[in-house]
Amino acid sequence: MERFRDPMGTVEGRAMLDQLPELYFAVLKSTQIEQHAGTGVRCSFELPVLGKRTKIAPTARDAIRAVLIELSEVLTKTPSHEWPPDWHTIASSVSFAVGNIPVKDKREEARFKSKNRQFTIGVTMPAKLKSSLQGVADEQSMTFAEVTRQMASLGFEDFEERSFSEGSEELLSSLFSDVDKWQPSETEQVMVRLDPHLAVRLRSTAKEYHRSASEFGAMCLAHGLVLKTQLAEIEQKVAAIRGSRVRGLTSKVGLGAHAALLSGVLAGSVVAPKQVLTRLGRIFDVPEFALTAFFKRSFENRVVPAFKAENGKPQVVRAAVSWEQAVKSLNVSAAQTKELLALDK
Repeated sequence: MERFRDPMGTVEGRAMLDQLPELYFAVLKSTQIEQHAGTGVRCSFELPVLGKRTKIAPTARDAIRAVLIELSEVLTKTPSHEWPPDWHTIASSVSFAVGNIPVKDKREEARFKSKNRQFTIGVTMPAKLKSSLQGVADEQSMTFAEVTRQMASLGFEDFEERSFSEGSEELLSSLFSDVDKWQPSETEQVMVRLDPHLAVRLRSTAKEYHRSASEFGAMCLAHGLVLKTQLAEIEQKVAAIRGSRVRGLTSKVGLGAHAALLSGVLAGSVVAPKQVLTRLGRIFDVPEFALTAFFKRSFENRVVPAFKAENGKPQVVRAAVSWEQAVKSLNVSAAQTKELLALDK
């Protein structure tokens, strides 16, 4: 039998590559770097048999580069099967136990730590809905996975908040109608990756309302996309009447001359009373739940001013002011106060 020939040394090269990373790791881990008086930065490493090698350069980066070049030349100059036994020992010790954890496992651990773990839910949705979600991803230079995660979160959070004040059947019917807007259409299954906490909540809520995670996930995605469109529309309409133009809208929503109250409502810093919310919904031609979501996000996304407190610790408002508290802070008569408070009934 003809003996295998390896004139280019590929087998030897593979053997060397299998051991080089561990030896590099061991040597570089003990590398020392320090400022060298008057000449820059000194970087040195030590290897059995070879001894200590030192490089001096103007900057730390240049010194490290010089050491890497020196170390590479030393380690590749000699075939790996001719390395001194001590070098093999060092490579083996790093390969099997660095702090009792394999090097490969540490690298995997670092890779997984760099990104939060996510749970996957299979969602069957209309192909037209998927196409619309992809359109949003393309428009905003995001990945499809990022958009589906964002829309599912937006839709579910709104559903959960509304579930405290609306009947479950009516609420589920509303979300189902959001999915139905993309019918008729073929269906496609998409794997939606969610944060663990959201995934657990979504699954448990689906079970509570006797829906599959796939069906409920599609409802949240569709609702999130619809709500996103509505929020963008509201933002444009609110931006058009901010400032001095608010006064022209104040009387239409029943606030008389109290433009400051309406400004607070539009900014999300004051909770909108029921009647004002209903009237604003009619004026802007948007659902009340969309307005509520918009005001909540306006408050959460507000710019918190930087300031220096001279006396005591500065206070930052963490929640929107209640309608009752906002009204009672005004310097108005008892009759006007009663009239304004009645707007929340």
